[in-house]
Formats: sequence, structure tokens, C-alpha cells
Amino acid sequence: MREDEPDVIGMLIRHELAIKELYEIFAAVLKDRQEFWQRLARDEQRHADWLGTLRSESAIGKWTLLDSPVKIQAIRTSIGYVERQTARAKEGDLSIVQALSIARDLESALLERQFSKLKDLAPKEIRSVLTRLADETRRHLTTVVEVIDSLRREGS
Repeated sequence: MREDEPDVIGMLIRHELAIKELYEIFAAVLKDRQEFWQRLARDEQRHADWLGTLRSESAIGKWTLLDSPVKIQAIRTSIGYVERQTARAKEGDLSIVQALSIARDLESALLERQFSKLKDLAPKEIRSVLTRLADETRRHLTTVVEVIDSLRREGS
């Protein structure tokens, strides 16, 4: 990869780590669901690690540069959004429902805009990692929605 070429994998890793930090802050400020947020944060670290393994694949460079549907600017925009939500959470300015809604929206966007599309279009050498990421993101989304639904039933 040339120096002026965007590092798609690096940006995706940065995005996963930004979400990890957000979930860690949620764990720190939303103590009644601390283990829930910590588990999601650990998963985000694992996702970043999986993406890191793709850097050694020779097929990834050409594919991410030429064929990937991932847009660097979209990732940058999302990272900025996550960082703003992290700052907001650090100020203690979020309820559990707001935090869950942010998580739902992030996981949904990851699934719809990135991992599920990528896994279908990626070279076979990297498809298994992207499939695992899509599956885990789907699981995150389902889990977050279940917690939101349970809070609504409880009347919180």
C-alpha cells in the first residue's frame, strides 16, 4: 500500500476501539449494567484483534483499495460520532435508555453498512473473519434490543 492510500483496515480497527472505549465508559457510569457493557467492550477489542489479523493477508490490500464498498469518510464520520458520545457519557449526560439506543444504532450501522456487505464481497482469504464480525455484531444488536425491550416492559 502506498503512503497516500487509505488504510481501511486500520480505520475499521480504530472504529472498533472507539466503540470499545464508549462501552467502557458506559460500564463506568451505568453501574447497574456494568457487566453487560464490559462484555460488549471485550467483544469490541476482540473484533479489533480479528481485523488486525487481516493485515497479513495479501489479498486485503488490493481489495480494500479497489473493490471494497467501505468508504473511509464514512468510517471517519462514525468514529467522530462515537467520540462525541464518549465525551457525552463521561459527563454523565446519558440515561441507560439513551446509552442502549446509541449502542443499538452503532451496531445496526456496523451490520448494515459494513460487515454484512463486506463478508459477501470479500476475497475468500478474509471472508471468515468478516463473517465472524457480522455474526457477533448481529448478536450485539439482538442483545441490546432485548435489554431495551425489557426496560420498556419494566416501565423504566
